[in-house]
Amino acid sequence: MPSRIRVVQIIKNFSIESGGGGTERFGIALAEALDPIRFEVSVCGLWNTGTSFERERIRQITISGVRAFTAAMWNEAHPYKAFRQAFFGLCAWMSQNPTDIFHCHSEFSDLAVLRFGLKKKPVIIRTVHNREWGKRPLRRILLTNFLYPLLFRNEIGVSMGIVETLNRRPLARILQKQALCIHNAVDLERFTKVKTDTNAKRAELGLPVDVPVIGTVGRLTRQKGYSFLLDGAVRVLVEMPEARFVIVGDGEDSPALRSQASRLGIADRVLFTGPRPDVEELLAAFTLFVSSSMWEGLPTVIMESMAAGIPVVATDIPGTRELAVEDAIGWLAPPGNEQALGRAILTALQNPARREACTANARRVVQSFSIQAVAVEYAALYMALAGRR
Repeated sequence: MPSRIRVVQIIKNFSIESGGGGTERFGIALAEALDPIRFEVSVCGLWNTGTSFERERIRQITISGVRAFTAAMWNEAHPYKAFRQAFFGLCAWMSQNPTDIFHCHSEFSDLAVLRFGLKKKPVIIRTVHNREWGKRPLRRILLTNFLYPLLFRNEIGVSMGIVETLNRRPLARILQKQALCIHNAVDLERFTKVKTDTNAKRAELGLPVDVPVIGTVGRLTRQKGYSFLLDGAVRVLVEMPEARFVIVGDGEDSPALRSQASRLGIADRVLFTGPRPDVEELLAAFTLFVSSSMWEGLPTVIMESMAAGIPVVATDIPGTRELAVEDAIGWLAPPGNEQALGRAILTALQNPARREACTANARRVVQSFSIQAVAVEYAALYMALAGRR
């Protein structure tokens, strides 16, 4: 019997609730969905951030039969030092644990394995989940546009928009290296199996049980467009003062967003929950999910809402547009336009029949984005890279 193919999924960290996100959740879910008979899978978090969420998730991954480890401690004051330590930690781990394939899921994990691209083993591949190096254009030129096409065996985009961007790079065209499209995905069972008492969950959050609740989940950063959501909330609350907004997550923009809510006079109608481990249950307490993102790859949080049966209002951006199949997302608004976003939210709240139809469509469409289906595609890629049929 041939030995198992040894694959390491590399993510930024295991603290999805505070500092991580859908990309990290995808890497973990893919590791757990791969066939353990054919693959020996590990998940590496580059950094240990020391959160309770992280410790619990590592414990759960280990129980599932997948090895999980961190390469180094995160150091907020010295990020470059933390990166060097993560690199050496990953090398030390590999010296004791031979690896066939490194599969990267973040900007820094791509960078951490780059030196292995000069060798034949381990094979290095990367999945691009979002726009890269938005604040570091020189890194984008050097890494994404030059070194990555040279050194990575395969590059995968989670949406056709990302794939088209990768394939437009001049060096990729010269080398005739075409990126693959393997869509983002979620573990649908997380939502089909959850049983939530909606009224009890709202009571836990201090929300009335009989009012519209507009919720969102994500990192509190500029990418997510939450400042526009808060501006749009003002318009909604003029017509529906009983409505409540719930923003789940944490991030660098948290203080500014809380200050904005106070300045707009809506702080008593907006709940910032901070990081939470119970997203599946929280979604069930929402009347409507809103994604106000300025850009995305293929947003898993929208897929999660679709799987949970929660109607969606979202910004009309390339990644999200790929999910708007047959009105699975019922209302799209231009990114950065708080007036249009507010109107879309009001329209959705005022049309329960349309919300119900969109929910039914969404449940059907999201079946194509199950982690099990995507794991089959990645398994075929891994087998080909390992020279096996």
